[in-house]
Amino acid sequence: MITAHTDTASTPRLPLAVLAAEVNGTMMCVVIDSYFDESLAPGLVSVRIPSDDLTWRQLRTAPRLGISVLNPLQTMGVANIAHSLSAEDGAGVVDGAAVHLTTRLYQEFDAGDHIVALMHVTGRRTGDIAPEQRDYLFAAA
Repeated sequence: MITAHTDTASTPRLPLAVLAAEVNGTMMCVVIDSYFDESLAPGLVSVRIPSDDLTWRQLRTAPRLGISVLNPLQTMGVANIAHSLSAEDGAGVVDGAAVHLTTRLYQEFDAGDHIVALMHVTGRRTGDIAPEQRDYLFAAA
């Protein structure tokens, strides 16, 4: 199940990342258009998800969640991203993504029409990043 999140209150952005996990034997994901570094100790990132997102209600129960930062070509074909998902110890990852974070839900809070979820980063690895993608990834983050 894929849910695309686009913030209608601001200028539409390309999907930046996929938050995914295996829940009860089913791979689930939410496409997000932003995430932010929040803290180094502990390592926290935040993601915004629409309050009415049914997929998040199930994903939030997973003990491990993967955040895959997409490369520019993947953002163009995000509708087909489910075919690129695999599980690594329960955390979902998008094959070929520029960066993979393994996280767990740290805390979440109501932010009006969104939920802000703070994710504790427990692992990180980078994929193959072409030199021409570096500026895109820096600007997108």
